[in-house]
Amino acid sequence: MPAFQSQQGSRNPKFSTLPTASISTTANTVGHSWPIASHSPASAPTPGTPSNPMQPGTALIIGAGPAGCSAAIHLARCSWQVTLIEAKAFPRVKVCGEFISPAATDDLELLLDPPALRKAGARQVDQFVLKYGAHTTAWPMPSPAWALSRASLDTLLVEHAGRAGVTVLQPKRVTSAHTDPESAEVVLATGEHLHADILIHADGSGRFDDAGPTTMAPNLIGAKCHYQTTARPMGVRIRSAPGMYVGTINVEHGLATCALCTTKSLARRFAGDFDALLGSIMPDFCPDLRQSPWLATGIARMPFRPSPSARAFRIGNAAGAVDPVGGEGIGLGLWAGRTLAETLESCASLEETKRRFARLYRRRLRSRRVACRLAAETLMRPGLLRTLRPALAAPSLSIAPWYALTGKPIRSSNRGT
Repeated sequence: MPAFQSQQGSRNPKFSTLPTASISTTANTVGHSWPIASHSPASAPTPGTPSNPMQPGTALIIGAGPAGCSAAIHLARCSWQVTLIEAKAFPRVKVCGEFISPAATDDLELLLDPPALRKAGARQVDQFVLKYGAHTTAWPMPSPAWALSRASLDTLLVEHAGRAGVTVLQPKRVTSAHTDPESAEVVLATGEHLHADILIHADGSGRFDDAGPTTMAPNLIGAKCHYQTTARPMGVRIRSAPGMYVGTINVEHGLATCALCTTKSLARRFAGDFDALLGSIMPDFCPDLRQSPWLATGIARMPFRPSPSARAFRIGNAAGAVDPVGGEGIGLGLWAGRTLAETLESCASLEETKRRFARLYRRRLRSRRVACRLAAETLMRPGLLRTLRPALAAPSLSIAPWYALTGKPIRSSNRGT
């Protein structure tokens, strides 16, 4: 049980009515030896010419969240044989703000087109509302963002992976994973041994990788619930409070997501009672409207961490994590899955793939980690926001600079219209 997880249960778990993804119970195995490095002079590219790409291979992916599904679908589109392994049955509620960064719009719509998203209840939001003390400031978003629960999003993605030809093993629990110079192996709790050319850690932690699990912020905890709402959608709303910040956004089924980030000391002060904690800064919050139990987890915070194995890759939060401000977690996962597939498709060896992928990942995280950390630290200090109020209230102020620092597009691509 995660630290501080509340025992207060769900009053009406609407997500239990969502369709369960269809699954397969057969696994791919390694089909041929795949090069770690290209040593042959004949295979080396001449200056100014692209590398000769490797042939499609086989892949095992641990974790069927946005990162794992993105990698699986894009690899399958490149003729790879992919096995996607997920421990949990879908749909399932997961700690997440459920605001999908505008930086991820194109990557999301490469997998799920706007009509499919809207059919599932997704909606686009175009306003950012900040509340601090008695003050409220709202800004138009330079480009809109999708909002959809993880219960629906993850189910849609894993179903799409199955239709793309991916072998989906779910629910199947991994007990160990390792690689050697010839192949990658995953062992399931059932005793099955699966083999492939490469292994992709997309489980949010990389706990089966030799580099170790994702680093967590030592003093922070995140929690999330859904509550019933009849309020008119107002974009994404952020409330600043001493030692915490709370984000709310309307999702499907007449529900809103409430996700908070707080210091562990503040959570302990309320004995893990998140209803009481939220009520201390939002007196109008009514626990009777809560439709799902509070779930809690640590806050991932880590620069890019590659796998030391020549045949293994880390993506999503298993590879690197930013503070949960602005929906960058889902966005990085979707981007990483696509980028890894494209890099594997274009490189002549795994060695070259790992170098190029690491370079792209570090570049992707560079400004995002700083900008999201700065935003999170500021939101936990409403006194600082009050000091900045004259600037925040200026009619000419725009959130476009923060959009740019976190890689969000300044203008909509109009793909979602």
